[in-house]
Amino acid sequence: MQFNAALSVGAWSGNRVLDDRHGVLARAFAASASAGLSDSVRLKMDGTVYQFPQERGDDTRTALREAYLQWDGEETQVRLGPQIVAWGRADRVNPTDNVTARDYTSPLAVDETQRIGAPALSVIRELGEAGRLSLVAKRFRPSKGPSDNNELGLPARAHHDETEYALKFDRTGEAFDWSVSYFDGLEKLRSLQLVRGAGGRILGASRGYAPLQAFGVDGAATVGEWGLRGELARLRYRDTRYGTTDGRLSHWYGIVGVETNLPHAATASIQYFFRHFGEAPVIGGLAPAEEALRRRLRIANNQFHKYQDGFTLRYGQRLWNDRVDYELVGMVNLREHDYAIRPRVNVRYSDHIKFSAGADVFRGREESFFGSIKKNTVAFAEVVFIY
Repeated sequence: MQFNAALSVGAWSGNRVLDDRHGVLARAFAASASAGLSDSVRLKMDGTVYQFPQERGDDTRTALREAYLQWDGEETQVRLGPQIVAWGRADRVNPTDNVTARDYTSPLAVDETQRIGAPALSVIRELGEAGRLSLVAKRFRPSKGPSDNNELGLPARAHHDETEYALKFDRTGEAFDWSVSYFDGLEKLRSLQLVRGAGGRILGASRGYAPLQAFGVDGAATVGEWGLRGELARLRYRDTRYGTTDGRLSHWYGIVGVETNLPHAATASIQYFFRHFGEAPVIGGLAPAEEALRRRLRIANNQFHKYQDGFTLRYGQRLWNDRVDYELVGMVNLREHDYAIRPRVNVRYSDHIKFSAGADVFRGREESFFGSIKKNTVAFAEVVFIY
């Protein structure tokens, strides 16, 4: 049996829920274990408990991220139980990754620990040299994102079918890796939608999770010292009861980029991403009340133009036999000129103690995506005890 655990205690300049609280102490305990029950059956468990002060008192959450049984056959692998399914080959921005939710309000600083597992049955079938086929049937579990108090007062939309399905064919070769995928379920991060009454009159807005079909392709190749990565997804939202422009807009979402290793154990990457909507979000020439609601939808749903794009940049380096590493990640939206910057540094004092520090910085005008969450700009320092 293998067992790993980590206890982290950190001081944060604020929390991640768009309130005005400053200077908080966050605590988290994460543990994972795996055990072989037989030659072909294995048990995997991974859970986290964390406490993060919020405006109305401490928020203590328990998350069983994974707890599944895995059976390994000669060419087939089956997993049953809560599990995380991560898709995509691009660097952290993954248009094809629509299966697993995330907790964006978590005080955990590592990206992967923000993923939230969900009850699922997954089957992976090896097809020899042809590739690998993955099938997933799971229950819906939403992402936890920051929401201001005004949004929390909106009525919630019901979603009736919480069973989701996903399918992916993956091909791995010596020079080029690629996959095609399909997902049918619900979006993971909430969206806003206009509410209409008799005669189509707009009554207000609601929040919920739109039904989503996603068709995706991704690929990765190495050319000399350069790594090339890309993803393209067609996101089709079916929650169009009152019209195609009253909520999430179906669109193409893609990203392409390059990365390379630099001298002195450094790496760098740059990626270009875009969203192309079938029609422009409606704004202007409307009654003041409707225009205000539609502006609110534009921000919450990140839908500002028919075509919107931007760049991500990352530079990182490992020093002193990997005892110290740092990273600087940036993301900018070209049309709205809003941006996010995230520096991180880790110092491994010993095999059992690690110090980390960093910040999440969001900037932009009020009517922009990153500008709307600038209250979530935080700095932190934490110590992690590893067992």
